[in-house]
Amino acid sequence: MKKTLFLFLFLPLFSLSQGNPINSVNWTSLAEAEKYSEKYNKNMLIYFYRNNCDYCKRMKDEVLTDPQIIKLINENFFPVMLDGKSKKPITYNGKKYINDVSIEKDPNSTWRHNLFFDLVDPTKGNFYWPTIVIIDGKDKKIGQLPGFKSKPQLQRSLTRFK
Repeated sequence: MKKTLFLFLFLPLFSLSQGNPINSVNWTSLAEAEKYSEKYNKNMLIYFYRNNCDYCKRMKDEVLTDPQIIKLINENFFPVMLDGKSKKPITYNGKKYINDVSIEKDPNSTWRHNLFFDLVDPTKGNFYWPTIVIIDGKDKKIGQLPGFKSKPQLQRSLTRFK
């Protein structure tokens, strides 16, 4: 009886404290990632996506749900997921970023958030969705991974930044 009671009362608490590293990426806010990245000298991983992007959806559904990828990200990075076309202001590294593209310049949708534009370098003259940016504990960009990445591609690429 005591063992059963123990299992029902304490096992769920133990499971919650472990952060479920196997089930999903432990996405955090940019402010928390920035703070902990500096404190623990551990890289941030910023996943920029946009709504209605087939490649972004595929990467979220097919790649970022893989247990090996989840483990790699959760153990080695402070991961952040940001909408690269959001109109919400974002503060990063003490600076406030906005999306100031006017409707006249882009009547169908907002093109990109200024934080995306500041952190992401064009690849062969173009911007690709999704894009992952890796930033070290001193807020220095140390890499980017533009476009959709398969599980093996993402695993190889992220291993370089552990």
